[in-house]
Amino acid sequence: MFFLKAFLPFFLFLNLAQAKMFERKAKVLFTDSSSSLQENWIKGNMNETEGIRFLIKLLLKSKTGKKLLYLAKEKSADQGETLLEVIKVGDGSLTDTTLVRRFSATNPNKVSYETKTKVFVNRHLSTMDAVLDLAHELTHFTYREPFNPYRQNFKLHEFIHSTVEGKGGEVDAYMIECKVKNELFPKQGGSSSNCGKVTDQNTGKLSKHLGTQHFYKVGRFVRKFKRDLSRFGVESQEFPHLSEDDSDFISSAYGKPYPVAAMEEYVLIMGKACQNDFRRIAALKRDSKRSPASFEEDSVHSRQSALSRLQNNFSLRCNNFVQTSL
Repeated sequence: MFFLKAFLPFFLFLNLAQAKMFERKAKVLFTDSSSSLQENWIKGNMNETEGIRFLIKLLLKSKTGKKLLYLAKEKSADQGETLLEVIKVGDGSLTDTTLVRRFSATNPNKVSYETKTKVFVNRHLSTMDAVLDLAHELTHFTYREPFNPYRQNFKLHEFIHSTVEGKGGEVDAYMIECKVKNELFPKQGGSSSNCGKVTDQNTGKLSKHLGTQHFYKVGRFVRKFKRDLSRFGVESQEFPHLSEDDSDFISSAYGKPYPVAAMEEYVLIMGKACQNDFRRIAALKRDSKRSPASFEEDSVHSRQSALSRLQNNFSLRCNNFVQTSL
């Protein structure tokens, strides 16, 4: 999921670790696996930070999880935080990114962008589901390509592709989740039984191609999805795996198949971005009217240039999202 403050929002495929190695570790950690794994992951008198440390230690026992945590730690450092500052406890599992847009006080044409991302793990989950969710969300956090809804090249079809089968998208995150499950809990079924649907029965290996096919099953939403694509000038042929078969993979945030959820997310993002641009244009107009006669000519020209560019950009991007005139 991705939110805008001025605004959402996600691989490497690692070799499976040897099953026996991780099977032994799982047995040592959980003397009664059928009960321990189903207990809440925040155990006893643990506070939230201790609970997160517990999940991290468990994820480290997976070869895939260990590599993922290493890369997530580097990504956390890039945004000036530790991994424990990035991972939080919430009422749902999600990756929450905020895009902050900053303007120069002396040069309105100069704009900078900064993103901050948090990963939340659902406080209500069992230990097994929580560590798998953590692997899933850290995949989004680590690998998802950044995007910017204020730029003209932020296109619907590209956003859906990125969200579903792009680097760090839902297919990649689910496959990482399945790899971690196979390494930590090779004999456990339960909530991740869909892993078999993204496994090639001939090779026994996880298949991104199969995953992509399954994630584009949208069931009863197929006709509306195609109509909405057309409304934004996108041909349904852009998504060759699109199918009216019932979906096994549903977005928890929207309660709909991921391509449909991605479209709704895009509309939400663009609506907020365009509202922000509209307010920015109004502010620049007010500043231009209030500028004193003695105001430096270069500064006045800079404001007029910024206003013109913003208006042109707004007209090209926002007609479908903000019902207002400049």
